[in-house]
Amino acid sequence: MIRRVLVLAAWLPVLAAAAPPPLTVYSDRHHERDAAVFAGFTAEMGMQVTLVDAETDELFDRLAREGANSPADLVILVGAASLSRLAERGVLAPAADDPPLRAVPEALRDPRRRWVGLGWWARCVAYRKDRFQAEDIGRYEDLGDPKFQGALLVRSASSPYNHALAAAMIAADGVEDTAIWARGVVANLARPPQGGDSDQLQALADGEGGVAIVNTRYWARFAGSDKIVDQAVLDGLGLVCPNQADRGAAADLVGTGIVRTAPHAKAAQLLLDYLLRADIQATLAAAEPDFPARPDAAVAPPLKALGSFKADFSAVRSLGKLDMDAQQVLGAAGWE
Repeated sequence: MIRRVLVLAAWLPVLAAAAPPPLTVYSDRHHERDAAVFAGFTAEMGMQVTLVDAETDELFDRLAREGANSPADLVILVGAASLSRLAERGVLAPAADDPPLRAVPEALRDPRRRWVGLGWWARCVAYRKDRFQAEDIGRYEDLGDPKFQGALLVRSASSPYNHALAAAMIAADGVEDTAIWARGVVANLARPPQGGDSDQLQALADGEGGVAIVNTRYWARFAGSDKIVDQAVLDGLGLVCPNQADRGAAADLVGTGIVRTAPHAKAAQLLLDYLLRADIQATLAAAEPDFPARPDAAVAPPLKALGSFKADFSAVRSLGKLDMDAQQVLGAAGWE
């Protein structure tokens, strides 16, 4: 009996070494479907995944507080600016320069491989067909025109979506012209900025305004809903993805990166590669729905129904660097 115990004790380190490590993912996506994606990874690879879902600032504070002792192996964040901010703080490590990473267009990944896109959306303009035509909204710059006075609906200036739009415009037009545009937008507001993109679409349907700045993901939620009341919101509305004649519609993304102090870095790379598979990208993107970062991944039907359009990916890598300028421009314009 004693010999059997000694033999078992001798094998314990070997058994422990063979056991696949558990992984921890910090995320601000807030999607129940993500748990199923990680469960699929566990089924394939035998590695358990603990998902810590929290608000962006809370995750940033937690990573700073935990430092090198953080259990986080991977982070998933909404917005290229957030990913860039975390990367510049030295929290993210370069991922492997492998085929899964290279399957994502270069514009949707950090040049130093510290983060990579999982899905993207465009910031577009919805309008009431009984008040305006698509031709009235050819460019974002048109929204500052007096013809939209008292017609514009939009989120508050604190929205990261609006920061990203303003940053993309700064990248294209410069700070001064973007400041003029922002003042024009404020002059054209139908009501003080409030609510989310879904609220803008509902207000538009209720006749509170004539045009609204919204993301494709929110339009697609209504279009793809199985509730008649949701689908009815879009009756009489149209959607324009601006600047098709030049740079394209402003885009932003949700992405992921490996934490520099990841307790299980090699396993974290396996998980990142898994998330970059075309089938997994399609599943993750469909949850919003967003467009998958990989061009060869399937697109959710309500987004596919929008048809093809040009997206401006050229500014995505600069959204973090221009975020503070964007916030200052919106604040100076009186965009509440």
